Amino acid sequence: MLADSSSRGNKTKGGMEVNSMVFNILLTGVGGEGVLFTSVIVARAANLEGYEVRGTQLHGLAQRGGQIPTHLRIGKEVYSPTIPRGEADLILGLEPVEAARECYFASKKRTCFVVDTYPIVPVYTRLLKEKYPGMDEIRRFISGFAKNAVYVNASNICAERFGDPIYGNTMAVGVAVSRGMLPLRKKSLIEALKETAGKRELENDIKALRMGFEYKE
Repeated sequence: MLADSSSRGNKTKGGMEVNSMVFNILLTGVGGEGVLFTSVIVARAANLEGYEVRGTQLHGLAQRGGQIPTHLRIGKEVYSPTIPRGEADLILGLEPVEAARECYFASKKRTCFVVDTYPIVPVYTRLLKEKYPGMDEIRRFISGFAKNAVYVNASNICAERFGDPIYGNTMAVGVAVSRGMLPLRKKSLIEALKETAGKRELENDIKALRMGFEYKE
């Protein structure tokens, strides 16, 4: 369980109502991208708004550059930590191929995607000289499972702005909020960052989040 709190239920301005349902978020990427950190930010922001949050995290591959899918379920009453097949409301892909891998949990009628287009090619792919798919191929694949999809080169944008691509994950969260795909208040996410980020990273994390709020394709 990622986080748990009593739920009062409310409606997010500009977002969607979470009173009478469970909102399912799947975050995915590879070790070193900050997937777990991002999931904590989202979970704490939801708690601050009075929602109950349950979820699961796969820690084992985090230090080996492997896949790290994280499930978050937000609502008034949440009983299971795992998202059922085809019931993700948002897939936040911090790496494009990893976003495509999670289409098992997506459905054309329900699921929105926010995908950071910055590729991280696995070591074994280079060693075995396997093909890493291009973004056009990835987009075509995801389109079959997406109600809506936004692709943003968040890691590269943040690398240019802050000298480090790691802030791309925070920017991607901001993009999800600005597009109405993540029903949480901007203020709650900023407060969650203040509770979670280190002192040296906090200023840039907040700036990156606001860049996401203001992002236009």
